[in-house]
Amino acid sequence: MGMVGRHIRALCVTVAIAAGAGAAAGPAQGVGAAGCGGWQVDTLVQGLEQLENLEPDGRGGFYMSADSKIYHLDSAGQVRTVLENLRVPRGLQLVGSNLYFLAGGQLWQLDTGTERLTSVAPLDGNGLLRLPGGDLLTTWVGTEGGPSKGLTRYRPDTGATVLNWSPVPRSEGLALDPEHRAVYTDDLFTGRVIRVPLDAPDRWTVIATIPGLFPGLDDLTTSRSGALYVAAHTAGEIHRVDPNTGATCVIAAGLAIGQAGPSSVRIAPDGNTWALYTTLFDGTLRRLRPPPDTDLTPIQLP
Repeated sequence: MGMVGRHIRALCVTVAIAAGAGAAAGPAQGVGAAGCGGWQVDTLVQGLEQLENLEPDGRGGFYMSADSKIYHLDSAGQVRTVLENLRVPRGLQLVGSNLYFLAGGQLWQLDTGTERLTSVAPLDGNGLLRLPGGDLLTTWVGTEGGPSKGLTRYRPDTGATVLNWSPVPRSEGLALDPEHRAVYTDDLFTGRVIRVPLDAPDRWTVIATIPGLFPGLDDLTTSRSGALYVAAHTAGEIHRVDPNTGATCVIAAGLAIGQAGPSSVRIAPDGNTWALYTTLFDGTLRRLRPPPDTDLTPIQLP
């Protein structure tokens, strides 16, 4: 979210912690998992607006949403502004040549070949995820005002919007599980990581809790091996989570503390292998190269 939204979230922390995370109970905080050391971090881009979300372009580059812009970083490291004067662009999803994004209470479609911009549907939210079959999910953090929208499901074939498709009380990021049977999301206020079955979205469960008073979970992604990687922007950390045991560990710390921390994480190519990339609210894009024994292959949609 932008600066105003993040200030509101900070003010809500005490209230949210006191209120608890909702009906589902989760496992205790996990201990450190194997394979969490040895990650190498470097900075690829700096000096941009506060960065909110990240999407690989399939050609060695990325799209990045910011305070009021959408940037494109090409494989040669050149950054250009694709769109500007937007109202707080948030989640991004690239489907073929079409980039979908949320901004100003609308779902938008940008044809990346012609750069034609189309308003698709009234749809508010933060995180954005394409499901197998083409439906889109959005998240509701709880700082937007009004009644909870949970996870909202948008069906492009009919134009129908299903509010509270999953009644998760607060969430930020979205990621698909390797078997395409569930999605993961995170609770900004309590540090909890949540699993939502696609065939029973009302039966969500907490699978892990990131340690700390307020780590500020903002986004997450999943590898083919099943490991979750979670951006904790207030703590300035990236965590690895085992969804089967709830074990957590820090793979990168001290990225930027407080409101300047990591906002999004994605797996993308790094030469002939894979790396984890993260945007930060300080206007940087960082690359996290894993140790040699880490399977960081991303999930592929049909």
